[in-house]
Amino acid sequence: MKKIYIGVLAIMLMVFGACETEFENPNAIIEEQVLTTPEGLIGATLGMTQHFVTSSLGKAIEVTGLSTREIGNTSTYMTPYELIMGGVALPDENTGITALWNRMLRDKGLAERILENVDAVTFEAEQKTGVKAYAKYMRAMTIGYLAQSWAQIPLVNSADGDAEFVDRAAALAEAISLLESAITDVSGAAGSADFINGLVSTEFDFESVLNAYLARYNLFAGNNAAAIAAANNVDLNARSIWTYDGSISRNPVYDFAVFDNPDTKPIDNFGLVGSQLPEVGDGRIAFYLSSLDSLGRENQCSLPVEDLTGFFTSEADPIPVYLPGEMLLIMAEAYARNNDLANAVININLVRQKTTDVFGVNANLGAWTGNVASQSDILDEIYKNRSIELYFQGLRLEDHRRFYPSYIPDVYSAPYDGNCSVERNRNYYPYTYEEKFNNKNCPVDPAI
Repeated sequence: MKKIYIGVLAIMLMVFGACETEFENPNAIIEEQVLTTPEGLIGATLGMTQHFVTSSLGKAIEVTGLSTREIGNTSTYMTPYELIMGGVALPDENTGITALWNRMLRDKGLAERILENVDAVTFEAEQKTGVKAYAKYMRAMTIGYLAQSWAQIPLVNSADGDAEFVDRAAALAEAISLLESAITDVSGAAGSADFINGLVSTEFDFESVLNAYLARYNLFAGNNAAAIAAANNVDLNARSIWTYDGSISRNPVYDFAVFDNPDTKPIDNFGLVGSQLPEVGDGRIAFYLSSLDSLGRENQCSLPVEDLTGFFTSEADPIPVYLPGEMLLIMAEAYARNNDLANAVININLVRQKTTDVFGVNANLGAWTGNVASQSDILDEIYKNRSIELYFQGLRLEDHRRFYPSYIPDVYSAPYDGNCSVERNRNYYPYTYEEKFNNKNCPVDPAI
């Protein structure tokens, strides 16, 4: 950074001093004066980041993980209990889905407010462009996380609580457009990406981050050629991380899945079953899991759980913004869905045989020995590797729904006597009670 902005921390505290508070209206605007100075905009950018990495990201991982067998609950607390059972009986007042919805909307809303104000503020060109591009990225990312969990979402927040909803296709299209615009911004303004890299994290490659999320959302949207092109623009040797100091900001996954005898733990074998069990000798098993092999305390499904390691061994562990292996698996899947099976298998093997991953996520396996002429077998292998490689990254609900769209979750109701072997127990979540109560435009809940 060329300047040290006195007062940025104070502004962050003013805007985000109560990060954990769940507001009745997550669309509420912040103080106008905060966004009318360079210091205010930069402080809001830092505050938005801090709130996302400590509050929103953890919920995106925890809530969807409980719905897809990544995570098991080891207590009788109602929030994880309801999520792990899912089905039609999942209430719209569940505090997990309420927190995920509200926190993502809060981050999205601040990104929108920054974008509304940044052009009117005079400050150094590379800093203004960087802040603008980063706000586009944050808005795209929060739209993406919401679209992974809900069938429709509010594309633009409303301070009056009457935001209009759009379907997932429109949401993903908006996220893609924002990322493309941000890439154009930083590629056309020297120093803007460097400014963000120095502002946001100790290790951050903004241009690779933008392309990684562009690849992700193009894949989700079915834009396979565009997903491959974006993934090829990511530097697989660069690390981008969300950082924590262990006190004011803490690794949220460590707090809910590791710290102090937690109520949730990872399920044995990554929650995979049958033919998709991890192979003996897969190095990612030891990377992510420390063998515990005990039944969870009062675990209603009696599924073995493990201790979580990987990126979550302490309150100060950094979490990757994306994993390089995701880019290889995006290419594998996009090629497979375009029926280019040879290139799909090449990328599967790049993941399986990886030994020099910059984060240490190395399978150390041999080449895949499955049927290289079968698109369905190849896709199964890609899903299996996504489930292992991208463990606890908050992607499996989206992944399972995309790979197995005809899968029908058990439709069971209270008292939650459902089938504990289901691979996912919802397609999309119900809209929150607060949203239904406050917003007349809230859609009807999906059936399951």
